[in-house]
Amino acid sequence: MLDSSIVPTPEEAQPTVVEQRRGGTVVESGAVIETGAAIETAPPRAAAADDSEARPKPGAAAGRAARLLRTTRLDRLSRMDRAAIGVVIGAHAALAIVVYCSAWIQGANSSHLPLTRGYQQWDANLYVNYAQHGLFSGASAPNNAAFLPGYPVLLALVHLFVRNWLDSALLLSLIAGCVAAVLLNRMSGNSRAALFLFTAPAAVFLSVPYSESLFLAFALGAWYAAQRADWPVASLLAALAGLTRINGLALIPALVVFALLRSAKGRRLTSALIASAAAIGPFMYLLYLRRATGSWSAWQQANRKGWNIWMDWPATAIRNTWRGAYEYGDGSGAYAWSFQLEFFCTIAAALLVVALLARRAWPEATYCALVLASMLFVNMQQAADRTLLVCFPLYLLLARAANRWPWIGNAYVWVNAPVAVVAAFLYSAGIWSN
Repeated sequence: MLDSSIVPTPEEAQPTVVEQRRGGTVVESGAVIETGAAIETAPPRAAAADDSEARPKPGAAAGRAARLLRTTRLDRLSRMDRAAIGVVIGAHAALAIVVYCSAWIQGANSSHLPLTRGYQQWDANLYVNYAQHGLFSGASAPNNAAFLPGYPVLLALVHLFVRNWLDSALLLSLIAGCVAAVLLNRMSGNSRAALFLFTAPAAVFLSVPYSESLFLAFALGAWYAAQRADWPVASLLAALAGLTRINGLALIPALVVFALLRSAKGRRLTSALIASAAAIGPFMYLLYLRRATGSWSAWQQANRKGWNIWMDWPATAIRNTWRGAYEYGDGSGAYAWSFQLEFFCTIAAALLVVALLARRAWPEATYCALVLASMLFVNMQQAADRTLLVCFPLYLLLARAANRWPWIGNAYVWVNAPVAVVAAFLYSAGIWSN
C-alpha cells in the first residue's frame, strides 16, 4: 500500500491522476509510484487536455528546445518550484556573506580581489583557464584534460554575454542550481528535497565555479524525462551529463536499467537502446583526446600527473585515506578533517546503496552503486564529499522520510547546515585541503 505520508500537501499538489495497472496501483501526483514492491519517484502529470497540448506537433518550428521545455515543464513554475529557486538563491546569498566574512577575517584591503578570490579556489581557476584557453594552447594549464568539457564550454558561452569570468561562472552555477532544485522537488513531490541538497556538507561546490550543479541539472533532467518516457530527451541530457562529469558513466547504465524495468511493455528494448546512445557523449571526448594526444589513456594520465590519483583497489583507498585522517605524521594534521569527511561521505553512500537495494529500487541502486565504486576504486579518496552531492536519490529518500517522520528532516538540517557553513568558510579561505 502507498503510504499517505508521502503525498504532497494540498498547496503543493498538482492535478492527480490514478490508474490501475497489473502488479500495483500507480498514483501520479508528483510523489511516488508503487508498482509491486518497487517504489519510484515520479513527476506530476497534467490533465488530458494538457497532455495533448504538451505533445509536439508534426513540423512544429519550436523544435527540440521547445520539446525539452515541455518535457521538464520548466516553463510552468508552481509554488513548490518557486520554493526550490528560493533555496538556491538563499544558498548563494549565504555563501556571499561567508566569503565576505572570510575576506574580512583574513585582512582584506580596499581592493575587490580578496573578496572575489574567495570564490576562485583550486579547480575553479582551472575551469576558467579551460574556458579561456582550451586544452592544448600555450596558455592552457597543465593536465586540464582531466576535466570533461561540458562545464568549460558552457562557461565560455555564458561569457559571450557576461564579460566577466567570475560573474559568468556564478551565473551558470545559479541557473544550473535552480534547474536541479526545481526538478529535485518535483521528483520528490515536496519542497524539502532541494533544501536537503543545498545543506549537504559539501554544498559550497554547488554555488562556486565547479561542475556539480551543472551535472545535477543534466542528470536530474535525464531522470525526469525518463520518468515521462521521453527517451530521446533523456538520452540527450544523459550524454551532456557524461560530458560534464565522469559520474555520467554511472548515470547512463542506470538509465538503461530504468528503461528495461520501468518502460511500457513492448517498448523496453527500444527505450534501453535509446538510453545507451548517451554513451556517445563521453566517447566523443575520449576520441578527441586520442586524436590530440595520440593516447587512449590521456584522461587517466592527466589525473595521475595533476592530482596524483589513479585507479586502484578499495583496500588501498581506505588505507591511504585512514592514514590521512588518523595516522598523519608528516605535518598534514591540519587537513585530517577533510579525510575524515571523505570517510563519512563514503559510509553515507554505502548505506544509501543498501537502502535502495532493500527497497528494490534497481535503477537508483545501480546509479549510486557505480558512484560509490568511483569513490573506492582509487589510490586515495579526494572528492567523496563532492561526489555524494550528485547521488540525488539520497535527497529524494530524505524528503520522503521527512514527510513521514519530520524529526529526520529537522535533524538533518541542524546537523549538516553548520558543517556546510564551516566548509564554505574553509573553501573561501583557501584551506579546504593541502
